Amino acid sequence: MNEKVKLMMHPIRMRLVTELSERQLTTRELAAALPDVPQATLYRQIKRLLDGGVFYVVEENVVNGAIERTYALVVEHVQLTQEDVADLSVEQHVEMFSMFAASLIHSFTRSVELNAEQEVKGVQYARTNVYLSEVERKAFGEQLSDIITQLMENKPSPERKRYALASVFMPDERI
Repeated sequence: MNEKVKLMMHPIRMRLVTELSERQLTTRELAAALPDVPQATLYRQIKRLLDGGVFYVVEENVVNGAIERTYALVVEHVQLTQEDVADLSVEQHVEMFSMFAASLIHSFTRSVELNAEQEVKGVQYARTNVYLSEVERKAFGEQLSDIITQLMENKPSPERKRYALASVFMPDERI
């Protein structure tokens, strides 16, 4: 298993990466976003991501005598390619997917709980099956990637709300 995959195969690191997606945050802001993570664990995982080249320090400011760092994400170091996961065993794929799913469930739960008094708007989830040749599957993946890349170029503004987009594309289990 390559180092990039090992670095990403951790539930707290996955959550930290998600929080920094398309924005810059301080350690204090990351701690507020992950209130269930002990401070020592948070600092240790931020350091692992920093040392692994996934995070970088955008700026440092002295606040009350301590250095406060603002972090950003090195996007190309986060996205796992087919080559990155090519040598994973079935058990490692299942473990990685389980962490992904647990992170998604945690985010969904938190979103619903924080919006419990209001109608939860904008939440969609579905599962469907499609029949594709290998050429069609690759074309779909490229089209989806293009659409997501376009959406990621949107800058925050008063009329835009941040949404999480997660996708899973896998062969039908009956194959």
